[in-house]
Amino acid sequence: MNLRYLCANHRQWLMSDARRAEQAWLDWLERGSLLCEEGQFAEAVPFLGCAFELADFLLGARAPGYSVAAMRFTDSARLLIDAYRQRGDSGHANYVLVTSSSRLARELADRARYQLTADCIRTLYTAEASIPEPWRGRVRDARAGGVQAAVGSAATRLH
Repeated sequence: MNLRYLCANHRQWLMSDARRAEQAWLDWLERGSLLCEEGQFAEAVPFLGCAFELADFLLGARAPGYSVAAMRFTDSARLLIDAYRQRGDSGHANYVLVTSSSRLARELADRARYQLTADCIRTLYTAEASIPEPWRGRVRDARAGGVQAAVGSAATRLH
């Protein structure tokens, strides 16, 4: 299974400019998040998938910096996993979970960023949606190093 969300033209255009990619990431993450809040998970997946793919690119480019890129990648993965699970597609959700943790694991070799990267991996596996209902409040309060979704508004709609 190889999940691709961006068409070749958008991928090339966006990945040729990190600032453009970051703007599109913000836009698509915001749109996907809003659709999830409205319960429209199937409609949210393409937006969140595009944001996830761009977050992977931005992580590799360290744009706008490793810490921000790693947290954005984690947020994007988590939202996409949750959208897939909410629409009953655990196979795709698990695939995104495994590929995301594997992608972050490659970053563990950098000792200066080890703790942040480990926290991001932990967040993928301990995020609120994967915790059984009776435990959600307790785990959320006790969780250290959690990552908040970095969602901003974008001036240009690209999708």
